[in-house]
Amino acid sequence: MSTLGGFAALFSAAACCVLPLAFAALGLGVGGLAAIVPYHWPLTIASTAALAAGWLLYLRKRRACKRDASCSVTRPSRTTFIMLCAATAFIALSAIWKTFFEAPLMAWFAG
Repeated sequence: MSTLGGFAALFSAAACCVLPLAFAALGLGVGGLAAIVPYHWPLTIASTAALAAGWLLYLRKRRACKRDASCSVTRPSRTTFIMLCAATAFIALSAIWKTFFEAPLMAWFAG
């Protein structure tokens, strides 16, 4: 559930910067997503907090199962770990996108 929440937060944070360029490359219009631009940093912070909670729950479950051989809690799956890593990478990309990628790309496209 926390991984799903992290990806939902990631999508809303990335929607203002990453998705318009990706959709433009695909030929899809995304002018409506421009309304999300002022909320980039609050959404990035919220998605980071949701992801941190996901990591905390994941690590807590792993430690609980390491301490007790007869673990009554279901061990976290490998898929959860992979999804948390992917969400972390996407949030990091979203956080650095505007400064390191978008500004140079816009300057390059402007001529």
